[in-house]
Amino acid sequence: MGIWVGRYAMDQGQVREHGPWLVDQRRDRDDGAIRLLVLAEPVDDRPAEFCDEVAEAVAALFGREALSVTGGVLRALRQAHANLAEWNERSLREHHVAVGLTCVAIREGEATIAQLGAGAVYLVRHDDTARRVGTEDLPAALPLGGTEPIEPRFTTAHLDDEFLLLLTSAAEQQIGETAVLESLTAGPERALAELFTRTREVPNMSAVLIADLDIEEDTPPLGEPEELPDPPPPLDSGPLEAAPPAGSAGASTAADASTDPRTGAPAASPLERRRTPAMPSVRRPSRITERSGGHFAPSRQGPPRWAWTAGGAAALIAVVLLGWMFLPALFEQDSAGRLEDALAAAQIHVDEAAAAETLGAEREALLAALQDLEQARAVDAAEPRLIALDTRIAAQLEVLDAVVDVEALRPVLRFAGTVTAPLDPRSITFGGGSLWLMDAEQGRVIRVDPEGAFDPIEVYAATTLYGGRIAAVPLQVTWDQGGDRLLVLDADRQLWSVLPVTNSEPTALTLRDAEELRSIAGIATYVSNLYVLDPESGEVWRYLPAGDGFDSERGGLLGAIELPEATQLIVDGDVYVQDGGTLRRFRQGTEQDSLLDGIDQPPASPSAVVEDVIRGLIFIADRGNGRIVVGDREGPFVRQYHHGGFADLRGLALSGDGAILYVLTADGIDAFSVIDPAS
Repeated sequence: MGIWVGRYAMDQGQVREHGPWLVDQRRDRDDGAIRLLVLAEPVDDRPAEFCDEVAEAVAALFGREALSVTGGVLRALRQAHANLAEWNERSLREHHVAVGLTCVAIREGEATIAQLGAGAVYLVRHDDTARRVGTEDLPAALPLGGTEPIEPRFTTAHLDDEFLLLLTSAAEQQIGETAVLESLTAGPERALAELFTRTREVPNMSAVLIADLDIEEDTPPLGEPEELPDPPPPLDSGPLEAAPPAGSAGASTAADASTDPRTGAPAASPLERRRTPAMPSVRRPSRITERSGGHFAPSRQGPPRWAWTAGGAAALIAVVLLGWMFLPALFEQDSAGRLEDALAAAQIHVDEAAAAETLGAEREALLAALQDLEQARAVDAAEPRLIALDTRIAAQLEVLDAVVDVEALRPVLRFAGTVTAPLDPRSITFGGGSLWLMDAEQGRVIRVDPEGAFDPIEVYAATTLYGGRIAAVPLQVTWDQGGDRLLVLDADRQLWSVLPVTNSEPTALTLRDAEELRSIAGIATYVSNLYVLDPESGEVWRYLPAGDGFDSERGGLLGAIELPEATQLIVDGDVYVQDGGTLRRFRQGTEQDSLLDGIDQPPASPSAVVEDVIRGLIFIADRGNGRIVVGDREGPFVRQYHHGGFADLRGLALSGDGAILYVLTADGIDAFSVIDPAS
């Protein structure tokens, strides 16, 4: 795969391979290569001639920076803005320069986008979902060169998952956002060709497409349809119109098409013939005026046309020379005022954090302060006040992160040599003084003694006949505190009871209309009721105990809501559903405020949820981040446990007193104390 950059531009109504206002440069350093594209856009006609120079200056400033990608881009933009503003202060109003910019820094497949002023960026994912990123109604709408501080809008895109289109505002305004999105549905290989058919009448515009394609870097993608106009080529990819491939229908006539059959002179390319039709000769009539006496004669025309042309050219040269003489020096200057403003803004956010009523608000204020410090760092990274404030914020965030490093895990069971392979451990449950391990590979449930007093015992196995019924592969298990038994729901929608008694055989229970359940992602019990998580129905069903099991009408608790990624369920009166990275809480069918308020990042691929009902704490196995997250059942994030052995979390179980957490991985079961260190 390689990063492919395609582009085309319309310049005064003419299609250009290398149109104005775009700079593409590469920075190679020890920490890796970074490619920077800067697309400039004039606010009006006056600063158009400076767009190239502004874009080049930003790229040059970025190339000299040793900061992070975001910090380097931010510092380059702010320095360019300060110097343009100073240029405008020294110039007449009619010579003021204001320029919008879109910068894209690409490093290892990640694109960091910074936007100021007009211009739009479209991001299209591989599933064809698209979003537009603009600056409307944001501080970032202010272009470079004004009197107010700039605040670029930063966006991050992963090129292995989406491609980007940078588009100047003139094109978007003329054809509309819907037409742009329709062009992008053709995919990265054809999107520019589709877009060109819609924007060929826009007199001045630029379009740049960035994608990770399985072709050599900066070569055109193949397969453009012949019926479309010649697609604009990618950046640095060769001539505007490529020769037809050998063996194609057009190859045999390529030589003949290179000359005009009428004159023998070189013929215009098809693209030129389509876009530059011959214009009829137009003769300007002489202006006449009436003199006294009724005679007419040509009027005085003033200086000859060449004199005006020469004068205009001289004025333009003067403006360009002024820019050449003064702008580079201005771009090298800096402003102490920007440093003071950034430090003051950071201190305000730190004060807001200290007064925040929730952990989430405190974290948000501290992160805003860090953004302010990034602006200050772009001016003077060695400023002592900046360093002191940065250290203070880092310490406060460390407290909020609440990381507890688990010093040692106590091995409870190692699977190798103990449990018959093959084995695919899916979950564990604590109840009746035992741990209950569910193995998806062989469709069995194994009873484990937490203290190792006896060897693991297989208590349930698929395809085994129990009481006249054949057991199927277990889907979900839960401990029923009221019945002092383990409940197993299998793939055939059969419900089984397993008692914590030696040599006890599973007993089939009634679960009314179980075959009508559309899906089963989790089960739980509370005060002897059974709860079943059915994401496809958007429900948590409640069964009351009746007859020999749960021979009762089920009732829905959530009202058929969207549960797109629901995988885990716990019930303690309220209903908690792990839905993707969000732990959702419902009380009497109404969704409450989100949980884990103030956490540094939401769980990724959570694999288990368990509750300490004594202390009101909820533990989440965050498999994606290799940690165990703890939250209060009322909302706040509490702490997170880290250990090298948490790389492949499969399940969690809490001891009856909530003091010991059992952790299931692919290798075995371990345990550690989770009593709050502060208690």
